Amino acid sequence: MSDQSENRRNFEAWFASKLNVLMGDRDAGFIVVMVSFPLLERYLRQKSQSEPNTNNFNDALIGVLPELRNRANANLFWAIYRHGLLHNIALSKESYGLSHDRPILEVWPDGRVWLNPNLFAERVLATIRNDFATFESGVALPQVYPLGVESSAPGIFTLYLGTGTPPGGNRK
Repeated sequence: MSDQSENRRNFEAWFASKLNVLMGDRDAGFIVVMVSFPLLERYLRQKSQSEPNTNNFNDALIGVLPELRNRANANLFWAIYRHGLLHNIALSKESYGLSHDRPILEVWPDGRVWLNPNLFAERVLATIRNDFATFESGVALPQVYPLGVESSAPGIFTLYLGTGTPPGGNRK
């Protein structure tokens, strides 16, 4: 792993490893999906160079989730799950919901959709891992920097995790 970028190490430590733990708890399905969607959205925005619910974005989404089959289903899926869960912590009436006992994704003829949270998260993580350069392009990923008071030993700090540029713009 010594050849991995800091971004890749942070992705694995902050997101992938935590999702793997949560996937072991069947009651964590909503949280698994709610963490997976922003990761997928970042990837898809970079891959498509487009905003959600545009043709290019939907085509990239279908590339990750071919089970969607078409742009109309991609729009429906995005509205039900991404917008429903991340904006309202709810699913719309068009959804059947989440189930660990279903395939990754099912769009039924009546427009209702099932989503398997763990299989979805696994697909998102695999997609990002296989094309990490796309995921990390664009807007800078969060960075960790040390904050705190230097101890009696020079160069030793009490570390607090943070992201972005620390106050004063200095990185230690």
